[in-house]
Amino acid sequence: MGRLIVFWFPFSHSFLYRFLHTGVMSDVHVTEHLARIGILLDYSSGRLLFFNAERGLVLFTIRHKFTDAAHPAFALEKAGVLTLCTGMELPEFVKHS
Repeated sequence: MGRLIVFWFPFSHSFLYRFLHTGVMSDVHVTEHLARIGILLDYSSGRLLFFNAERGLVLFTIRHKFTDAAHPAFALEKAGVLTLCTGMELPEFVKHS
């Protein structure tokens, strides 16, 4: 699958999330600050979803046929806090998609 890079840019009245994967850049604009972003890997269906974890709205989806192990890695560009929560219950919107 290669690398997927996500950038976050705050503006005065909106926020931009920029997803860069295999040389293709996709921009997602949202009007509210997202306190929690969910990441769901559906390995067998070949989907990697990023979603607003509080509202259950999908921000971005990557489709990919996974053939090897997936290894997540996270980094912050500037000093800050990143909290990872694992073992969360599957969101309702994913159960019915």
